[in-house]
Amino acid sequence: MRLLAVPVRIDALWLPAQRTVAGPVADFTRLPYRDPVTGRDVHPDQPFLSEGILPAPFEEELTLRAGVHLHWALPDALTRLVHGPHAGQPPRVPDRWLVTRTDPDGRRARWVVESDALTDGSTSSVPYPLSPEDPPGPSGRPWRRLGRVLPLGAWPGPETDRVARLTALGYGEPTFAAFYPHSASVFGFFDPQGTRPPAGTRYDLLGWYASPALDELAGILARPGAGTWAQRVADELGWAAGPEGAAPERMVCVGRLTLDPEEELSLLETGTTETGVYLGDSATEALAAHLGAELPGVNADEMEQLLEAIDVADRLESATLDLPERLAEARHTAAFTPVAAGTRWTVRPQDAVPGVDPAALLTAAGPAGLAPLGAAPAREVADLPAELGDLLVALNAAQAAHEQAQAQADGLRQRLFADWHRYLTCAYPPPENRTDYPDPDLAAAYLRREMAALDALLAETGEFPPTGPGDTRAHRLATALAAVEAVVARVNAALPEGAGYRLQQLPDDSYQVPNEPVVLLTGAEATGSDRYGSDGEHPAGLLPCVLVEAPGAAGVLADAEGVAAAGDLVDGFLTGLPEPHPALRRWTGQPWHPLLLHWEVEFLPAAAGTNLDPTDRDYDPEVVSLNYRLPAGEVELEPRPGHRLAERAAVTYSGSTVLSTATRPLLSARILRYLAGGPLARYNEDRVAAGLGPLTPEQVTGEPGALLAWCAEGSADPRLGRLAAAYAHLAEHEGSNLAQSLGGFNDALLMRRLTRQLPILDPLGFPSGQLLAEQVRDRVGEQNRQGPVPLADFNPLRAGCLRLLRLRVVDSFGVGHDLSVDRPAATTRLRVPDRPGWIALPPRVAQPARLRLRLLDAEQPARPVSGLVESSPVCGWLLPDLLDDGLRVHAAAGQWLGSLLPDPDPDRPDLARWLPAPSRGVPAVEQIGNPGLRAVVDRLRGYGADRLGELFGSLVEALDAVGEEGDGGHQVRSRLTGRPIAVLRLSLGLELLGPPAIHQDWNVFRQDLGRTGRETNGFPLVRFPVRVGAYGRLGDGVLGYWRHEPDGSLGVEYHDVPGMAAAGTDPPVRLAFGLPEETLTVLLEPAGALHATTGILPTVSVRLDPAHHHDALARLETGFLAAPVLTDAAGVGLVLPATEPGRRWTWRERAGDVWTETEDPPAPTPGFPTDVTLREGWLALPTAATTR
Repeated sequence: MRLLAVPVRIDALWLPAQRTVAGPVADFTRLPYRDPVTGRDVHPDQPFLSEGILPAPFEEELTLRAGVHLHWALPDALTRLVHGPHAGQPPRVPDRWLVTRTDPDGRRARWVVESDALTDGSTSSVPYPLSPEDPPGPSGRPWRRLGRVLPLGAWPGPETDRVARLTALGYGEPTFAAFYPHSASVFGFFDPQGTRPPAGTRYDLLGWYASPALDELAGILARPGAGTWAQRVADELGWAAGPEGAAPERMVCVGRLTLDPEEELSLLETGTTETGVYLGDSATEALAAHLGAELPGVNADEMEQLLEAIDVADRLESATLDLPERLAEARHTAAFTPVAAGTRWTVRPQDAVPGVDPAALLTAAGPAGLAPLGAAPAREVADLPAELGDLLVALNAAQAAHEQAQAQADGLRQRLFADWHRYLTCAYPPPENRTDYPDPDLAAAYLRREMAALDALLAETGEFPPTGPGDTRAHRLATALAAVEAVVARVNAALPEGAGYRLQQLPDDSYQVPNEPVVLLTGAEATGSDRYGSDGEHPAGLLPCVLVEAPGAAGVLADAEGVAAAGDLVDGFLTGLPEPHPALRRWTGQPWHPLLLHWEVEFLPAAAGTNLDPTDRDYDPEVVSLNYRLPAGEVELEPRPGHRLAERAAVTYSGSTVLSTATRPLLSARILRYLAGGPLARYNEDRVAAGLGPLTPEQVTGEPGALLAWCAEGSADPRLGRLAAAYAHLAEHEGSNLAQSLGGFNDALLMRRLTRQLPILDPLGFPSGQLLAEQVRDRVGEQNRQGPVPLADFNPLRAGCLRLLRLRVVDSFGVGHDLSVDRPAATTRLRVPDRPGWIALPPRVAQPARLRLRLLDAEQPARPVSGLVESSPVCGWLLPDLLDDGLRVHAAAGQWLGSLLPDPDPDRPDLARWLPAPSRGVPAVEQIGNPGLRAVVDRLRGYGADRLGELFGSLVEALDAVGEEGDGGHQVRSRLTGRPIAVLRLSLGLELLGPPAIHQDWNVFRQDLGRTGRETNGFPLVRFPVRVGAYGRLGDGVLGYWRHEPDGSLGVEYHDVPGMAAAGTDPPVRLAFGLPEETLTVLLEPAGALHATTGILPTVSVRLDPAHHHDALARLETGFLAAPVLTDAAGVGLVLPATEPGRRWTWRERAGDVWTETEDPPAPTPGFPTDVTLREGWLALPTAATTR
């Protein structure tokens, strides 16, 4: 039989005496169950909850016996998720392993490890929880022992049950195969040698599938596919299968570990103090802080900023304005992780480029600095009926309502699961304090009330698409969708083939969750393991495998004789392999493969206004403003002077997470990619000047030495030298850093623990209790990932400081090394003055949230813009008149309605004067058609002449601070008047994903049992400042705004953005998650974006679509009073400058109530007029269309 031999790596831990190490993720032997034979309850005081079987971080409950512990790593291809019938699961793995120990004198001992064997008596096998597909044991326990070892001479031994599906994940634990305490009897072997193994001892391994039908290689080759079998194996498994020929019939895993005779077998060393500990909001940020502190001859803070700029360089590559501000925003945004929020609908041409939304009218609210979505040219939507916009708005509203109801239902499911935890604890309390918990009957009744409320919400929400008649949110969504589809179909029926439109779903604005603090470890103990994930580092990125011919029983592997023959075959095969080879390992000392990070931190919240006052557990709504401020131009909230921490209220959190080695390659690749851009072009100029040929980016990526040397020594830019030094440092120490977030920190702040949970069962309960468990299980569904932690503090507002208390790195055998955390270093912005080792935690919300910014339709102010060109947020325009110091008022389409002048009104001196536009103006402010524009003009007029003059001056100054992209083709007009200002309305609101987090304390739960609401400590009412506009940014166009009153009317106070920035005033807009959205009317320079900054979330921005302002600006009529004009009585003659294309000068003169117009008034005739007349009129530059 033709076999494909796939290398595996074997590691060994030798213990001269027993040692206690970190145990498996769960001790399933503690689970309660009822013995089906005796009817006796086992562990009756233990509720069927994961918290009872999960070890706490830093606990070491597993004792490893003295001897040699072998642990082998599966090929990478067998640890990855697959497609097909078992999508989302890794493939099956070999379940039989022959272990051969060969002593230096040639004596051999052989054992067979049956990885899939389920037994009940052996205590040397690992406990394994049973799935519904696994055969139950006679004891009725919810777990059995997995894996057994038999001497080859006694194999196959008695028949036993087998696990239904054996994979690298085991029962769903990501580290199952990688962590020896999880899989010691599955992918490991214990050789109980009481003395030190002699040098030259070797262990050979042969693994195979007991059933050839489960063989992963055979399954791949049996499926139809293109290319040769070797090509398919390379593509799907990443294995180099040797020379072509007949395809192998099955695979075997092979490996050898030899105890090197040249080295002493050293014992494990204690933890060193040389390991560096760095913290940041991301692994890259923490690594940047490390490099800034380690590289000689450079300033740490400058290096940190430079490397972090490289980290976000790709996103800023096309930016031309405000690069420092965009960098700050990009770094701030990198401190968050987006969470999908659902979808929105739009209409786009059928032939539009995929991934681009040409029907979008504005930049999707998201991190500032990102490229805006493309806008649809007017020709692309000109044939869409007006009703489509209304229907599209209704569809998106129905979609949002359905998604919000689903998020609410998921939140209620999570609460139900947490309360199920509490109910089981009440039903099975610890014997020593049974009276400390509420009555379980009251808790059960509360669960039933929760289920009734959840059922009502689900009935009102419905599943989409709905079936049958009804009036659920799903039905309303289906109706709205059908209405839009009908209009689009009607439009398409009248258009040529391929020229129509289609309805498309796009991602909605994402929620954001703050990154958990990241710990970066450097030094010897942070040397990453090459045990996993390195199969692709071999030539051609393929793991080298060997074809082996196994005659007779050696290929069948069905009995002891055949397995022995196969073992002999492998022995010879491995002996003939040249070193180094991935199947061959030499053991010179104890292994070190860091896998887990146990952490313990102390969180010190801000002192003023928090929920830690024993007399008032509610947050002060102004807690953020009491402790922090949002400085002008900054994206992060900063502590106020005198800011204090509640040190007496410090709370300790701990957790465990998997370590990552991915940080260094990411940052080094970014550095090299940056250097292969502009710096490479400058280096090539020097090479060409020296008579050398230029290098390509591909050449530099493969061999960067020459470019790095030039950056370090030949470039005049010192920053390139720093980058070259950083890259060289990363290359030299590429294996000595590990990083991982403090996984579970955000959940811990919310009194939750994110971990694998047990099924919702009550195995010891009465029939009524088991029925309740079934009802809860049906409703919770998959929302059972977080259990409550009632003995902690509730901190939904993550604001204060963090102090590392303990860090322990745990290797693949469970051996832990404690690290020194006396002086952890942090990035510049996270350092706490005068508090070495403390880490600042700027205000964040611990659960996913978003700042929702929506432009409102100018004609229908209660709804957002539809996404079609016909739906515009522009209510009208204000145009500073530099000749009269007044504000000209124009309709949204550009028509001149009149002017506000800084003069007292003749009839109402307390008001500024309204002067209708000549010929086509509006006689009174009350007659302005658009209500939004009318409200603004009325408010400005009400300020009076003096204040209007002051506001005019501030607007002109603010316009000068906004960068224009080109002159827009209106050069002549811009010399005569100021730049136009758009009047628009928007809504701002803070939203949580699902319901707000609740307090999980036992005393709070007791109170919840007797009331209808849940305790949130008033967190939804905490107000967060929102800065609208960013004065000083050339790319921001916000000049000022009014807040609307609750009844929708325009507020009295105008908030001048430049004035607030100069005075350092706190933003007047303060939003809360539990309060309604705020509506603003904004004055915006249309060339600039509109930014909204909270500090607790990434900055969001929107920009007017060109379709909403370019044509209107082109139609804005420029005019001014010309008086007196000395001219001939027979007709006007004027000396006028050249005009713009499409425009012509027009003279307007009034006689009584009649206006006359003279287009292209002639120049004055030569000589002095014979009949001199003084005239008064208006010179205007209307468009050709307006003139006609």
